[in-house]
Amino acid sequence: MTTTHSYRGIAWIDLESPNDNEITGLVRRYGLHPLVGEELKSSSALAKIDFYADYILVVLTLPVRVKQGNNYTVVDREIDFVIGKTFLITSRFDTIEQIEYFAKIFEANSILGKDEQIEHAGHMFYYMVKRLYAGMNEDLENIKDALLTAETSIFNGDERNMVRVLSNVSRELIDFRQTSRIHRDIWDNLIDSSDNNPLGKEFLPYARDMRDEFNHVHELVGNCRELLADLRETNDSLLSTKQNEIIKTLTLIACIFYPLSFIAALFTIPALSVPIINISQGWNIILLAMIACSSLMWWWFKKKRWI
Repeated sequence: MTTTHSYRGIAWIDLESPNDNEITGLVRRYGLHPLVGEELKSSSALAKIDFYADYILVVLTLPVRVKQGNNYTVVDREIDFVIGKTFLITSRFDTIEQIEYFAKIFEANSILGKDEQIEHAGHMFYYMVKRLYAGMNEDLENIKDALLTAETSIFNGDERNMVRVLSNVSRELIDFRQTSRIHRDIWDNLIDSSDNNPLGKEFLPYARDMRDEFNHVHELVGNCRELLADLRETNDSLLSTKQNEIIKTLTLIACIFYPLSFIAALFTIPALSVPIINISQGWNIILLAMIACSSLMWWWFKKKRWI
């Protein structure tokens, strides 16, 4: 499906799951290299930037947080950009919420402030990338909120269930970092080639700002990973302490009942003359001996502060 927008003489052609005829028409209309056409109609899942005489090809892989069942997961979404002076082509095979949002404000002619101007499609690309990074920031803030919720649950005694929750968040952050890590190289290449790229030297501040936006995202990922590491360490410590307390309690109970079992077994030995057994108060005497032994051991454990 092809959607065309225009703004101040600049065309934005948005392709969603394009077919061969749509790609062929764009290649002929804008004089694109055949390899660019192949890139637009396939999903390579490899972020990169290529420079041509009159335009730039940028392929970005975006980490998108989606809900699957009761959990969240991070999936890859690829979007291809072809940026010329008077046109911007975007190609994607999945719905990307931020692009849909950008299209709405684009149609309303409110993408920029009143004093801002779009001189060429590169500026349009710049604001689109900023919108994409804003979406990534929102996802990371939601992940951070999930970590803060987990922190509350940890200190409310729900350490066991938080093991799985923290593991799921860890997987999200790993996928997020792996998907977006190559963005820095793309913006560095764009900055380094500012002298001879089709968008001109005046686009250099925009390229630097896009790199700064990525650095902010990267910093948020790092902050979430640090918070996750601290919470996981705290959760493991509390869980280990609780398990040690349970083991200690069970061990103390076993230590108390072992002598009682020994006493009971001692008086059930099938010998000819077992003391106490044959007298009228034998059972009561054995019971009192067990109670006295248990009380003595309990007093000893309290004195040693084992309980």
